[in-house]
Amino acid sequence: MDDQEFLDRIKAKIERLTGVEIQLHIDQSDGNQIKLGLERPVPEVTLGYNVLQYSGFARMAVEYAVASIREKRVLGDLEFHILLARN
Repeated sequence: MDDQEFLDRIKAKIERLTGVEIQLHIDQSDGNQIKLGLERPVPEVTLGYNVLQYSGFARMAVEYAVASIREKRVLGDLEFHILLARN
C-alpha cells in the first residue's frame, strides 16, 4: 500500500468512527505532530509524517482524533492516557 492510500484509509476510519467529515493534513516538518482544529465546521486533523513510518503512532493518532472529535474538544494528555488504559 502506498502512502496516499494509507492516508486515505486513516481519513476514512476517523470519519467512519465519528460520523463527521474531516480534512486530513500531514506535517512534513514535525514527525510527532498531532494537532486538531475543531472550531471549524469541518474539523482539521494534522498528523506528523511519522504516521507513515510507525503503525503504532498512526493507531494512537487515530484514537486521539476520534476521541477529541466525539468530545468536541481537544483532550488533555492525562485524559487521553486514561482513555487508552480503559481500552
